[in-house]
Amino acid sequence: MKIVVTIKQVYDPATVRVSRSRGILDTRAAELVMNPGDKYALEEALKLKADTDASVVALSLGPPDAEDILREALAMGVDEAVLLTDEAFSSVDASVAVKVVGTAVQKIGDCDLIVTGVKATGDGTGEFAPRLAGFLGWPQLLRVSDIKVTDGGVAARRALSSGYALLEAELPVVVSVEKHANRPRYPTLPGSIAAYDERSVTIWGADDLGLTAEDVAEANRTEGRATAARPEREKGRTISGGPAEAARELLGELRGRGLLPR
Repeated sequence: MKIVVTIKQVYDPATVRVSRSRGILDTRAAELVMNPGDKYALEEALKLKADTDASVVALSLGPPDAEDILREALAMGVDEAVLLTDEAFSSVDASVAVKVVGTAVQKIGDCDLIVTGVKATGDGTGEFAPRLAGFLGWPQLLRVSDIKVTDGGVAARRALSSGYALLEAELPVVVSVEKHANRPRYPTLPGSIAAYDERSVTIWGADDLGLTAEDVAEANRTEGRATAARPEREKGRTISGGPAEAARELLGELRGRGLLPR
């Protein structure tokens, strides 16, 4: 059984600042990390590897320095790592990402299961997994946990407000793993050393995938025209005094703002 797990390099949200003067996110001092949601997908794939003796391929689309998160995945226990990087991929939307990653999965070949996170931090919309399944013509199980391999398929649980649902699909299938579905492991020190000194990351560009710059440009469906920072949050007002006096003042303030009937 071959499992492909998709991972993405993102900015650590704790290190990103908002530049209100320029109306953009200031990432000059931001740190790059593996998308937190993808770590749950990676852990689920590695659990399946242990249970079924499957091989796991970590696949990422990004700039050359995204190789670091693939080295991290190798240190955690994946068997192979593939980075999709090319100048033609430098500005992509979800449509392009699906086309490039889907083409790479077809090039890898003999894939039974694709495991993804639900969405990426920051700009994630949760559409990548279902659109990838549509591109490949595979069934999909979304926002699930506790994935098990069955006879010719997989089964998983999806949390509901009143409990959970048991879902099943035949292989090959695309599965997105819910946040907090498991406890992702940490890379070991020997694994990290081996990931950089002994293991290799396969690099594929547009030519390796049989794609031209025109193919990529035609797939792009998103045009960014402007960005703006949201208005700063208004400062609150402290209401002091005794309980009865404070309550009267609070009610008067709420009525004055039209939030309560007069």
